[in-house]
Amino acid sequence: MYIAMQCSDSNGTLNTEVCTFYGIRYDTRYRSAVISTEHLNHDYVVPMDPKDYENAVKQIMEAMKERVELINIEQGIVCRGRKGESRHVEPQRLVIKPV
Repeated sequence: MYIAMQCSDSNGTLNTEVCTFYGIRYDTRYRSAVISTEHLNHDYVVPMDPKDYENAVKQIMEAMKERVELINIEQGIVCRGRKGESRHVEPQRLVIKPV
């Protein structure tokens, strides 16, 4: 499955990226979701509250049930950076749609 997302780089520039989606996990220390992709040298991080993370996971699971090839983050910004790089942005609420 692939994921399309609006990403902000270290300069704040927004770009749409399409990546192979490997999974998502929640980092309680930084209160952020981390999206795993084929880009091994970058982290795709979404600061969010635990409840919003669980809601995003439910949306992804629904798309997986439909066996879609692509999910699109229609609402919310993903921070792209080098592994371990941190960002301070407002918590996001993702809206994820199957395509």
